[in-house]
Order: sequence, then structure tokens, then C-alpha cells
Amino acid sequence: MRSFLRRSAARSLLVALATVGALVLPAAATPAHAAWGPAQPVTMQIRHYYPTGGSVQLGWVEGTVQFDDGGSALRYNLTVCRQSSYMLPYLTINVNLYYAGGRKYSTFVTNVYPNYTGNASGQPCYSSTGTASGEFTSANFSNVEFLVYGSTFEGQSYVVKSQDRVLYNPY
Repeated sequence: MRSFLRRSAARSLLVALATVGALVLPAAATPAHAAWGPAQPVTMQIRHYYPTGGSVQLGWVEGTVQFDDGGSALRYNLTVCRQSSYMLPYLTINVNLYYAGGRKYSTFVTNVYPNYTGNASGQPCYSSTGTASGEFTSANFSNVEFLVYGSTFEGQSYVVKSQDRVLYNPY
């Protein structure tokens, strides 16, 4: 009977110590977010050149991109202007762009449809303007490609044009 009481007392003491330990010991620290690097400027102009000469500006993008110094996160803050494009310009974001055998390859991240809120006055934004901002993570990416799309007509043909910028992850 004595050994039973000793075992019960020992168990009770261990449970009490574990409970007190859980209350007193600090929780495991969550990892700190890596610091954001300097803002890198991004500017893109979508233009369509007609075979008979002349051109038309379809859209304009301007803003900044920042990489985190951990090398796996990115944030962007862009203004997108619709110039003469029939559709509202939008963006595609890809990572790890490379070329092989004359073909372009990358990993798709997302399509970004700016929040168009109104009209601008003055150059280069003389029509609808929108903003696009966000963050994403991608393990070990070496570069990011921003593609902006706009459209026009060439005679009876509907033409979608794009312009891209590739930024290299400095970390």
C-alpha cells in the first residue's frame, strides 16, 4: 500500500511540475521575418507597332518591387494605367524564368487584376488607373517576371500585346 501511495504522490508531483513548467517557461519563439531589401523601380510601357508605320500606347506600369533578404519573399506596389488598350491591362507574375531550346519557361505565381478606381489626367496616365500590390513567397527563386497585357485592333484583328520586366533576386 505504501508503494502505491508513493507512486501516486510521485505522479501527482510530476503532473504539478509539468503544469507549472508550461506556465512559467517561455513559448518557443516564432522565427523573425527577414528584412526587406531596398525598393527596386519597375516601369513598363505596352506599345503596339503597326506594320504600315506608327504605333499606339496601350498601357503603362510604374512602381516598386522589394525582395526580402531571406531570398524567398517579394512584395510589389504598382500603378497600372490604361492608355489606349481595349481591355483593362492586367499582370502575370512568374518566377525562375529561363530559356531552353529557344523556349521560355517559368513557374506561374498569379494573375493580378489591378483595382481600377478612376481616371487620371496627364501623361503617361490619360485614362483609367489602378493599383496592384501584394506579397508572395516562393522557395529559392532567382528571378521574378512581371508581364503586363493590353489589347488593340489591327484592321479587323484583335491583338493582345505584352511587355515584361525581369528582376533578379539579389539574395
